[in-house]
Amino acid sequence: MACTPGDILYGTYRILDLLGKGGNGTVYLARHERSGRLWAVKEIAKEKNHLIMEAELLKKLKHPGLPAVGDILEQGGMLYLVMDYIEGKSLRQLLEEEKTFSQEQVVRWGLELCRVLEYLHTRTPSVIYRDMKPSNVMRKEDGSLVLVDFGTAREQKEEAAEDTVWLGTRGYAAPEQYGGHGQTGPEADVYGLGAVLYHLLTGRSPADPPYGFMPVRAFRPELSGGLERVLLCCTRDNPKERYHSCRELAWALEHYQELDESFIRQRRRKRRLFVICLAVTAAAFAGSGIMASLERQAIAGTYQAQIAEAAGAVHREERLEACRKAIRLEPGLAEGYRCMMEIFLEDGTFSAEEEILLREILNERQEGGKRFLERLQTNEAEYQRAAYEIGQAYFYDYEGTDGKRASARWLLAAAKAKEGSVLSEREIFRAEILGKIAGYYDGLDIQKRNGDSEASYEEYWRDLRQLCGLEIEKGDNRITALLADRELTAGLSLKAEQFRAAGVDADSMTDALLLVQRRLEAWEGEPDRSAYETQLKQEVKDGLLTARRAIDAAFLDL
Repeated sequence: MACTPGDILYGTYRILDLLGKGGNGTVYLARHERSGRLWAVKEIAKEKNHLIMEAELLKKLKHPGLPAVGDILEQGGMLYLVMDYIEGKSLRQLLEEEKTFSQEQVVRWGLELCRVLEYLHTRTPSVIYRDMKPSNVMRKEDGSLVLVDFGTAREQKEEAAEDTVWLGTRGYAAPEQYGGHGQTGPEADVYGLGAVLYHLLTGRSPADPPYGFMPVRAFRPELSGGLERVLLCCTRDNPKERYHSCRELAWALEHYQELDESFIRQRRRKRRLFVICLAVTAAAFAGSGIMASLERQAIAGTYQAQIAEAAGAVHREERLEACRKAIRLEPGLAEGYRCMMEIFLEDGTFSAEEEILLREILNERQEGGKRFLERLQTNEAEYQRAAYEIGQAYFYDYEGTDGKRASARWLLAAAKAKEGSVLSEREIFRAEILGKIAGYYDGLDIQKRNGDSEASYEEYWRDLRQLCGLEIEKGDNRITALLADRELTAGLSLKAEQFRAAGVDADSMTDALLLVQRRLEAWEGEPDRSAYETQLKQEVKDGLLTARRAIDAAFLDL
């Protein structure tokens, strides 16, 4: 039964006015009878279960960018959610008044909303808002923003294949919110926020015809090309092509000017000017290093712009070229190489063609100087960071036959890192174990004159077991654990007889497989996070069957 002004809920809250009415309930302005404080009261029909969940959800959340819940009441067959009353105007009201806003203002608001959404996404379980639009963002009188109306928000459930209810506002809702694409994740809120920022900049609602998102400079040519790229990345149809978190989006918003074509050209001009000045004044500044320092600053700015370009570009070729340009600017830094390896491994394979490209870059020289690999090696910490990424790619993902052998030198170089410098203790440990295992692929095939191999199968088994043990699994992501399990099952499938000859008993081998089996069983029912994860799981399952047969065959005479 709807409330009217003058009604008193639960003998405590006097209804003063109607604030709004929609599909997610009716909201009233109310005053606490004893304290005089104003509250917003949302009336919810008890049969609307997904709206009742809003009340339960908001009770768990505490953030300055979210309304606090004061009370949950039941009266006359209805539920009433008592929340902070936000005095101010919604962004929709401000748009009706101002039409558009400066890019500086829009970026400030975008960063503020990124912080609120990132808070939601990092809860346990994650909370996905799913209804970002101008009318759901309030600007308080002090200028800060508050995200309201959690009627469509949901907690991510590990056991769920996709959202139970498909909700959202046309134009602002990501395509995956309409079903058939699995559970919505943080990328859905990235899309919604990008749509809101687009509306604030252009004055054009994506919910009105013509639908969709044109480049913002088609309406306002004076806007930043870098900011245009950021918004285009936010609103791509494929969630995998958007920023994967609001933390990533916030970084892009903070550095959008570095993606401007004019900014990059200006940096290049500055670099050339520094080089000219350096040549002209070399004698005057001999030994001072002043000009060299200034040039390094200019190069570093362009370097980060190229890294950002690699993250934001649409086409793979453009992203790889941006990585290559970054490496050419600073061949002694790891980030460009890491960026390139990430692009290589997006399909789960490090191909022979990609390896050729990597080798070309590592062997490249600048004006007859040292090779890029040598430049990288002179910076020990950066070399160890890059070596870790390249070594793992060779070990786990190289499509050729010699990936393990090629990985050894990279991984052993990474294992020399000091704890807490550029690699964590866990990463150093993994590099050391993987490097040893990679070395066995050579050593076990090299026979000494007395017939013994250069490497010990007993040691090989010990290191394989360590790689897949509980200690290294703890805190690792699922892909890493699956890769380690695949390595164990492959090793047993191929070398069970040799392990037995080295003194490894059947129980030890079987126990290792049980550990892998339990890990797979623990993940049953949980949605796979990528096609690559699905592929790895199947490979490990197949490997378990082959490894069990190999163990049975090795101990057949017992």
